Amino acid sequence: MSISVWNWREWLVGEITGVVLEIGAGSGANLSRYRRAAQVFAIEPDASSAQQAQVAAARCVLPVSVKIAVAEHLPIASASIDHVVSSLVFCSVRDQRQALREIRRVLKPNGVLAMVEHVRPQTPFLAGAADAATPYWRGIAHNCHLNRPTVEVLRAEKWDVHILQRRGVFVHLEARAF
Repeated sequence: MSISVWNWREWLVGEITGVVLEIGAGSGANLSRYRRAAQVFAIEPDASSAQQAQVAAARCVLPVSVKIAVAEHLPIASASIDHVVSSLVFCSVRDQRQALREIRRVLKPNGVLAMVEHVRPQTPFLAGAADAATPYWRGIAHNCHLNRPTVEVLRAEKWDVHILQRRGVFVHLEARAF
């Protein structure tokens, strides 16, 4: 499946089944696109965005619950989630490793982490540019790091990573803890 500016949300979440946790739900742009999920829990650290997501959740056909929380401290029972979804979130979480430990905790055995993220550029020149821009960008873009090596962090934290598509600095992947 190809990453498209116009439909990436649809193919990221549209076919996901079971009990889902979406981290960093923002204003709830993905929530109406879960067609096959049994239930969706969503967390968002920003109170204003969480309020917008709650409005979006109220319009959904399936049960959706939105809470104010951070990825590093999930208000979810252990081993209760089939799929965790992260879309353009891991660039801004405070501690990627702690967030991954929490995701591992809440996922059921064989649960899946599905992500679309922007990651550190692969070419040295662009990686250097991302390093130089990140301190400024973080200040205006809600702690977004342009230079996070998210795929490498996943692998270092013992996740089996399957990259489904890479387009520039954007990557679509699925990962399972092992």
